[in-house]
Amino acid sequence: MLKVVKIGRRIVLSIFAILALLALGAGWVWLSTEQEEVAFQSGAVTIRGTLLAPRFGSVAPGVVLVHGSGQTSRNSTMLYAWIFASQGYAALAYDKRGVGQSEGGSNEWNEFSLDDLASDAAAGYRFLQSLIKVDPERVGFFAASQGGWVVSLSANRVDSPAFVVMASASVSTIAEDRLYGREAQIRYAGFGSEAVAQGLELMRLDHQVTRSGTGYEELRAAAAAYHGTDWYRAINPDLETPMPADAPYRLWERTILDFDPRPLLGAMTSPVLWVFGDPVLDRFSPVNLSLDRVQQAKASGMPYDIIQIKHVVHTLELEGDRDMQTLVQVRVPLIRRMFRWLDVQVSQPSEIGP
Repeated sequence: MLKVVKIGRRIVLSIFAILALLALGAGWVWLSTEQEEVAFQSGAVTIRGTLLAPRFGSVAPGVVLVHGSGQTSRNSTMLYAWIFASQGYAALAYDKRGVGQSEGGSNEWNEFSLDDLASDAAAGYRFLQSLIKVDPERVGFFAASQGGWVVSLSANRVDSPAFVVMASASVSTIAEDRLYGREAQIRYAGFGSEAVAQGLELMRLDHQVTRSGTGYEELRAAAAAYHGTDWYRAINPDLETPMPADAPYRLWERTILDFDPRPLLGAMTSPVLWVFGDPVLDRFSPVNLSLDRVQQAKASGMPYDIIQIKHVVHTLELEGDRDMQTLVQVRVPLIRRMFRWLDVQVSQPSEIGP
């Protein structure tokens, strides 16, 4: 019993020591980092965000943090902004247009224009380049999820970025992404191959209507046939009839459905670090398809490097409520590997260690 108590005390002391070191590290990052509210113009729209930059030292490399899909503000990328700032970067996190303090239509996050989002990211890049504290030759992008499509456009609108980091970004069309997401959704709900085949058939018919405006009656008949199935009720509980062929949302969807980042990626000369999660656990992005395409491009001479992390979901976290475990097992190793790669791109000595 005494031995067990001693072991327990050692574990508790070790935990306190780790927490103390984390607190000291966080305190140093806070003291050595400046935080500033900023605004920059993207055409007629004012985009607002937060700039985190080193308080001391010479001019810093810069990074624009480009968010994923949804109604996302700068808060969605602030964790990475702090991480970059702690490593000597000027990091720009901003509110998506129409979200938070940025100007723009209130529904632009939902019925978005990739062209507009790319213009915003490119404007953020030029804003960073204009700052005295930033080295204009060492500015790059960090893109999460949907941000990968955005940056494939943005990176071709600015002088060659020093680096691009793509985190859980799909190398696929939006239609391919949605088909993958539907299959993953059905399988995650506990249904098998027959339900998947029906779900994909229905989505392909839906895509046909979106693309051409034709085939609506066939889509409607298929939806009616599957309406009573368990899988349909599980994922479409409120949808009885597909939206009409001329519905405004469908007309918007036509503008983005077949967007393919590959020609744009092929035109880029910047080094790119691709970070993928587990193909089984990522229910939003077709990891295996994207990974195959990245590896093929790398084999053809593209300046690509790849990090794949097992046992993590689309957000590069462990599934479930395991924040501390994610920090220790995923975040810290990823940060080390990412900044070793970045150190080469921006010629900045590493302070992360092995």
